[in-house]
Parts: sequence; C-alpha cells; structure tokens
Amino acid sequence: MFRPACHVISTGSPGRPDERAMNRPIRIAHYVSLSGFGGVEQQFSAFAVRAARRAGVSQTAVACSREIHPHHAEALSQLDDWAFEKKWRGWTIPKRPRAWRRRWARHLVGTQQPDVALLWNRLGQQARAIELIGARRALYWEHGSAWLFGEDEAKRAALARMPAVIANSVAARRMLQLRWDYDGPVRVIPNGVRAPVANTSRTLLSDRPIRLGVAGRLIPIKGVVLALHTLARLTEQGVSATLSIAGDGPLRARLAAQAEQLGVQTRVHFAGVVDDMPGFFAGIDLLIHPALREPFGMVAAEAQAAGVPVVCSAVDGLPEVVADDVSGLCVPPVSDLTRHRALGGDNDGLPPVVYQPTTDRVAAPLICEPADLAGAVAALAGDPTRYHAMSEAALARMRAGFGFETHVEGVLAAAREYAETGTLNVS
Repeated sequence: MFRPACHVISTGSPGRPDERAMNRPIRIAHYVSLSGFGGVEQQFSAFAVRAARRAGVSQTAVACSREIHPHHAEALSQLDDWAFEKKWRGWTIPKRPRAWRRRWARHLVGTQQPDVALLWNRLGQQARAIELIGARRALYWEHGSAWLFGEDEAKRAALARMPAVIANSVAARRMLQLRWDYDGPVRVIPNGVRAPVANTSRTLLSDRPIRLGVAGRLIPIKGVVLALHTLARLTEQGVSATLSIAGDGPLRARLAAQAEQLGVQTRVHFAGVVDDMPGFFAGIDLLIHPALREPFGMVAAEAQAAGVPVVCSAVDGLPEVVADDVSGLCVPPVSDLTRHRALGGDNDGLPPVVYQPTTDRVAAPLICEPADLAGAVAALAGDPTRYHAMSEAALARMRAGFGFETHVEGVLAAAREYAETGTLNVS
C-alpha cells in the first residue's frame, strides 16, 4: 500500500498565534459563488457561521453568482452585510457597458472596506476582483480550481498578482507550484470536519457481509464504476459484501446498468441524495473512495470522524487525509484512462492532470485497478483486529488535526497576518 512521506499536514504557520493577535479586530469580505451547495459552498457556510462567533471578526460577502442556494440563509444572516456581484436591487447589471458592473464592484469595495478579501476558489475569474480590491488586500483560497481545464491565461494572470495564497492541502499547493508556476508563499490549512467526532470506535462483525459505502456526486471523477467492479471482484473471491451509494448525478442510470451487467445489482443500494450522512456512515463498515481526482477528500475525513476506515486512491490530497495503513488503505492508481473506459467508465470532463504524491509531480489521471481495491477491502474484512485499530486511529486522527474550530482559527490567523504584513510566513 501507499505510504505518504508524512501523515501530518503542516499549516506552514510559524506557531500558534497569541491570544491578543487572535482577537485583533479584522474585517473580512468573502468573494464566493453561492448558487450551489457543494463542498466549497458548504465549507463557506460553516466557516462564516463559526467565524461570526469569534471576537473582533466582522464579515461581509459578495455573491459571485446570479442566485443563492437556500441552504446559505443561516450563513448570510450571520454577516454584517452581503450583496450580489452582478445585481443591484434585484436587477441584473448587463455586461455592457462594462463601466456599470465595474462601478458597482467599486461601490461594494468602498462600502464593505475589508482588511482582507477571501477569494474562494474560481481561480480563472479572480483577476478582476484583484484589480478592484487591490492585491494587497486580496487573499486567494485554493480548493481545487487549480486542477480544472480552461482559463489558463486568466489563471496565470491572477496568480501573478497574488502576494500569497491559502490552500486546503499540500496537493493543492503543489498543483499551484508545479502546474501554474506560482512561486509565492502558500499556507496550507486543511479543511475541517464539521460533524462531531464519534466517541466510539467500530468493530467488524463476522455474522454479516462487510458493508461498503460510496458517497459523492455520481460523476466520472468520483470513480464509482470502480467501486462496482471492486464489489464484483470480492463476490468472485467469496467475500460477502454489499455496497451503498449515497449521492446522485448524471451517471446514476449508467451505474445501475453496470451493476446489473456485473451481476451485483442485488448487493448494491442507490440511496440517492442523503441528508443524514452520520446515519449513512453508521450503516457502513468501510468507505471506498477510488476517486480519479480529489484535492482534499472531505468525505474521507467525515467517514473517519465517524470511525469508518477508508480505502481510497493514493491521488492528490487523499493520502494527507487518510493515513495509509493507519486509518485506512491508500491504493496506488496504476492504469490509464483507456482501461477506465473499458471498465465502463466515462472519461468526459476529467482533468488533464492530477497530482501524484508518490513522485511529487503532475501527470495524466490514472485509475486504481479493481483487483487492488478488492485486495485492500479483503485484507481488512479478514482481520477484525486490524480493522478495529484503524477505526480507533481514524477517530484520533480527526480529533488531533481536522477539527473545524482549529480550521477556522487557522484561516483567521492567516487573514490577520496577511492584513498586517501583506504576505504569509510559511517557514
């Protein structure tokens, strides 16, 4: 199995800020798209609510989207002010004349007067915000945009003006450096787990099938088709297993057909969109996450917080979240996308490159072989003692390094440092 060079993620901070610095007043403006409620948007909402409880923190937001998902209502209610980037009193400001939108954007900066503007992801669209806010006050927060295809010139232009950057993983930092040639300081602040960490570790029962789970949007990048093939392999090997799939998306019908073709349809449950994720994790023994790209891997962190060990691909930021052979097993991806298509996978929309932590380079995406994934699952299914130890380690790992309050504290410390110095210390 893959073993990363280091299981501990360093934030690059020179040390824990003193209490006086942490309570120093700061005005933060969030520039964030709020039309959906995916991983980045959920992270924003949780951050805004928790940060609002901190002394000396004033927050505003500029919604860089035409609509706002209703789930953001609580977060927006905690802000001192917010506005649409491209709307005024409910009226969409037209693209031309360009001066209209520019005038409104300058008005927002003048009204909100942020010490720091946190630019959430959307790397290719941040040059305009940096121009209006000023590079000295604009702090970009990378959550995965550096992997995406397109807007290359705009991304390089934005990064060229950024004195420093926050990233949610070492993989994100290296993607900025290796793919986009960014040479400024990058402070790594891991995402925090919002749900409470469970009090009790898991025990694997021998009188029932091992219960596998997949959670995520049903799109090619998540590698769900590989989980189906893994289940089929386990069945062939005489390992009794089931697979529950939490999530929906454009590949659902195709995946259901694939399950039937593999003869495992009676062992697969498509749960659709699941609101009660703690309940979902309570009903599985292992999370299998053979993603082709994963800048951080929040679902892997959430599973571990529930005491569920993880079998995942050793790509991008996943080995930073899942400690190989400690809280789960990281399976090296070894086969190219031709093999992915042969297994019934869809290659549309996949990123041109991913980060390979074993070689510290960016390269074309690869997939894990189902036989290797099945071997990892079988190894844990056949060793309850090892499984229990991994469950305990998963809980300890999430408590020690992935608490959401620690995450909020780290971001606020970085914002205050940036407001005062115009850079970030990453020594």
